[in-house]
Amino acid sequence: MRRLSLSLSLLAFLALPSCGTNTDRPVYSIFSILSVAAPAIVDVAPVDISEGLLGTPGYKLRYGFDVKYYVTNQEPEFVGYNLYITTTSLSTEAILSGIGADPYLPAGYEPTFYHSPSEANTSSSSLITKRVTALKAPPGEVPFQVCEKYFFRLQAVLLTGIESAPGPQISGCAFYDSTLCPTDSSCN
Repeated sequence: MRRLSLSLSLLAFLALPSCGTNTDRPVYSIFSILSVAAPAIVDVAPVDISEGLLGTPGYKLRYGFDVKYYVTNQEPEFVGYNLYITTTSLSTEAILSGIGADPYLPAGYEPTFYHSPSEANTSSSSLITKRVTALKAPPGEVPFQVCEKYFFRLQAVLLTGIESAPGPQISGCAFYDSTLCPTDSSCN
């Protein structure tokens, strides 16, 4: 009996070194530990994207926005920026808790604007302008309402799906001159 228990102990001792394999890699990706730099929008400018001729029955007054920003992220897995548009200003706490969490996705998948780390540049000639034509992208497009204020922010997206902290919000009125909007509109 004693010999059997000694044999089992020896067998267990020899089997233990083969349990598990050391991969020399951390359990979590280093990119999930490091924070991702938050991007910032430089400016949003209203753009008249009306359809048809003024004064004709087919005329539709519409406004969009030109969103201007620099590519500043240099993380190796950086793939672009998600654009978030809301009708109210949100606190950082509200954004982090998921309020207004649906990005504007004209292609139907993330990110909104594709970029690579090699594009990072803040020289004046590298200012990027992207046109946004609706509050919600198709299908189910929701156009911007004329004389309403909208809030825009960017978040960097990594290949792993990790997003940066929210960038600062910037607002814009969907009309070329907000002083011409009714006094009860959100632009005034």
